[in-house]
Amino acid sequence: MSADLSSGDLARATGNTVRTIRFYEEEGLLRPAEISDGGHRRYTEDELERLRLITDLRELGLALGEIRTLLELRSGCVTAAEFAIRFQQVLAGHLEQAQRRLERMRRVKKELLDALASIQERLSSEGAEQCPCAVAEAARAPRIVKVLARQEGCCKHPEHHHAHDAAIEAAAAARTLGAGDAQVPLPGLAVAVPQHDDPAADPQLRPAAKRGAGL
Repeated sequence: MSADLSSGDLARATGNTVRTIRFYEEEGLLRPAEISDGGHRRYTEDELERLRLITDLRELGLALGEIRTLLELRSGCVTAAEFAIRFQQVLAGHLEQAQRRLERMRRVKKELLDALASIQERLSSEGAEQCPCAVAEAARAPRIVKVLARQEGCCKHPEHHHAHDAAIEAAAAARTLGAGDAQVPLPGLAVAVPQHDDPAADPQLRPAAKRGAGL
């Protein structure tokens, strides 16, 4: 078989870079059929197919050591039956891993599609001027939207609104219970809650107090 393919040819055919191809050579996964005196490498179609297999296995998430084990399956096998047994033993585990990765990729793909639909629905129904936190807190918002749209310390974050509302409710309760001149902390706001032990000192009760005193 003629070695008429260059490193650039292999790179274009597989989507790799020339540097990646050299790296695979350094790792012993790929060997050029010829190397000229000037260092130019030439490859055959067999090397191209080997590189395509390496690329596919890398995309499946296999480590270089695992790929090396697969590429060396033939080594030491005398009969086809021996090769078949070794092939089955090694590939069974990788097939299970590949299936789990595929299922995870399907889940992520569905979540991304749901996220796009959720954002488009939010923009079309309530406008684009809202704080991104509102998108994160929307009902049925996918996980990826909840994680990416939130921002710690955002002034429009719903958690801040909840804290503000809770503080206002506490101030109202303090007024009802006569808690004294208490300062109820709010985010950026202090509310004074007055208490008047003397009814005549309370502007709202002063007229009644005067009538009771005969004034």
